[in-house]
Amino acid sequence: MYCQNKIVHTIQAGDSLYKLSRQYKTTVTELILGNPGVNPYNLQIGMKLTICPGEGYEAPENPGGNQNGGNQNQGNQNGGNVSGENQTETESERENAVLKLNEEMRLAWLDHVYWTRMYLMSVAADAADQQAVEDRLMETADEITDVFARYLPVPVTRQLRNLLVEHIEIGGAIIRALKTGEMTNYDSLIKEWYANANQIATLLANQNPYFGARETRNMLLNHLDLTREEIEHQINGEYGQSIDTFRDIEKQALEMADYFVRGLLAR
Repeated sequence: MYCQNKIVHTIQAGDSLYKLSRQYKTTVTELILGNPGVNPYNLQIGMKLTICPGEGYEAPENPGGNQNGGNQNQGNQNGGNVSGENQTETESERENAVLKLNEEMRLAWLDHVYWTRMYLMSVAADAADQQAVEDRLMETADEITDVFARYLPVPVTRQLRNLLVEHIEIGGAIIRALKTGEMTNYDSLIKEWYANANQIATLLANQNPYFGARETRNMLLNHLDLTREEIEHQINGEYGQSIDTFRDIEKQALEMADYFVRGLLAR
C-alpha cells in the first residue's frame, strides 16, 4: 500500500514490534505486513524496518541518524537478538495470528496463479492431463475462500466462492478460446472476466469499508491484465515473455494477498 511518509528504522537494543508500533503511531499488524521478510521474534540490531507512521506521529526535531525518537536503550542484547520483554502475551499471540493469516493468504493466491499457469501450459501443449489440472485449479477457489471465511458471514462466503469459481471457469474458457482461435468468443469472455472481478470487488466493499477503495478493484483488474498477457504470450509461442510476465504475476499476487490481509484485520 502506498505510504507518503515512509521511514526506515534501524533496530537497536530494546526494540520490539510492540514498542515501535507505539513510537510510530501504527500497529504491529502493519509493521509485520510492511516487512514480510522479517522474523518479528528475531529482530537483529542493525536490521532495517520500513515503517509507515500513523496519524499523530511527529518526527523528532533532530532526526539525525536512526529514527528512534532519541531513545537509545542499551539493554541486554542476547547475542544480537533484541529483547521483547515488555511485549505482552496477548500481543505475542496477535503477532502469531497475523503471521499465520498472512502466510495462508499468500499461499492460497500463489497456489491459484501457479495452477493457472500449469493449466495454461497443459492446454497450450494439448496435454492429456488437462482435466486433472483443471480440477486441481478449481480447488484454489476453496483455498482462497477458506482464508476469507472466518471474517465473512456464511452467505457472503458462499457468494465469494461462487465468484472465484466463475473467475477460474472464465479464465479456462479464455485459454481454450485463444488456443482454438475463436476470437469472437474470446472477446466476449474477456468482458465477462472483468465484470466478474468487479463483482468480487463490490462484494468485498459491501462487507468491509477498507475494501471500498478503488485499490481493491484495481488490484483484481491488474491480476486479470497480467494473466491475460501471460496467456497470449504462451499461446503465441512467446515463451520468454510468458515467463517474464509470470514473474510479475507472482509479485502482484503477493501484494494482493497482503492487501487483503490488511483489510480483514482493519475491519
